[in-house]
Amino acid sequence: MTYSPITIANYFIQEKGKYGKLTPMKLIKLTYLAYGWYLALKDGEERLISEKPEAWDYGPVFPTLYQSLKKYGRTEIDSILSYDKDEVIDTADSEFLNKIWSMYGKYNGVQLSAMTHSDDTPWKANYTKGCNSQISDEAILEHYRPKLKPISN
Repeated sequence: MTYSPITIANYFIQEKGKYGKLTPMKLIKLTYLAYGWYLALKDGEERLISEKPEAWDYGPVFPTLYQSLKKYGRTEIDSILSYDKDEVIDTADSEFLNKIWSMYGKYNGVQLSAMTHSDDTPWKANYTKGCNSQISDEAILEHYRPKLKPISN
């Protein structure tokens, strides 16, 4: 099953917000990292999120998630984002998102942003200044597939 990026962000807010500060930047980056790892785990056959990420000036972004978060600026988010669909994350996907949190939850948005902006990332390969271009699943797979060991344990 695929979910909206807002549903994934809401999972982190609802289930993990009590364990650390969640800012818009952190939620956007956690959601993107979940997309990448899930795609690699499923060998490109399934996506966690129905929307594809785009390479924006400030990194990989899901446009609908950004629109829901932009009103918060840099402030902490402690309540779920409004969304017109009621999507329920299944148990296996919840366990997967918990692994993403265990790997990345300790980092703040700036640190996660640095991870997703480095020279060897799909964002860098797809980024053109001022042009919000879609990041291909192939580029994401090429980046995350070789790193599967940490997440698959």
